[in-house]
Amino acid sequence: MSRPQSRLSTGIDAIDRHMSGGIEPGSVVALIAGPTMQSEAILHQLVEMHQTLYLTTLRQASAVENDLERLSTDDVFVEYAGADRTMNNEFLRQITGSRSYKPSFTNDTSLLDTVYEILQDLDQKANVVLDPVNPMEESENKDAYREVLNELKSTMLDTGGVGILHCITLDELPPFRDVTLALADVVWELDLVSLASSMEYQLSIPKNRGGKPVLDDISIVLEKDVWVDESRNI
Repeated sequence: MSRPQSRLSTGIDAIDRHMSGGIEPGSVVALIAGPTMQSEAILHQLVEMHQTLYLTTLRQASAVENDLERLSTDDVFVEYAGADRTMNNEFLRQITGSRSYKPSFTNDTSLLDTVYEILQDLDQKANVVLDPVNPMEESENKDAYREVLNELKSTMLDTGGVGILHCITLDELPPFRDVTLALADVVWELDLVSLASSMEYQLSIPKNRGGKPVLDDISIVLEKDVWVDESRNI
């Protein structure tokens, strides 16, 4: 019998302890956060730990690369997987201020096809980030979207990496968010809560197939480096 692979560190020591040393190789992680939260800081912490293929579905690759320049790693490869249409879709209008969000379905599955083909070509150990996954969750074809997520899972199992789905939460959830959460092995939920005299980010892990869920809120600080305020978690 082959020896199980070591867990992959998140780069956040306290989170690693909650997850028995990190994320189990082959896992798919869904990071859920609001559009105004600095959840990209968590993505940056994750990609700094391991070789990563970063697939951006909305922002151009050059913009993402500019954000990643400060990281102490050269092992992040950014690729734009979106199509021009995604830069002006209903999701983008929603996060820029519109309150009249209605999913716009089309027969165009080019984004799903592109991501699927990229995953099929991945043949070395690397984490894969999909940021954000929302445009894929708005596709007309639920079966095609499910197939892409299953391909991500299969690829991560084959290569020993971790897939990270950045899921932005809006007033109305994307049509296929249920598929995302059902197929994800680990779900991280990031919330911004109001305290007596300040605001605080809190992280919970309601789903963790590789171990126990973490239902207690973990106070988390999102700065240049992400760290856990353990003084609040006693």
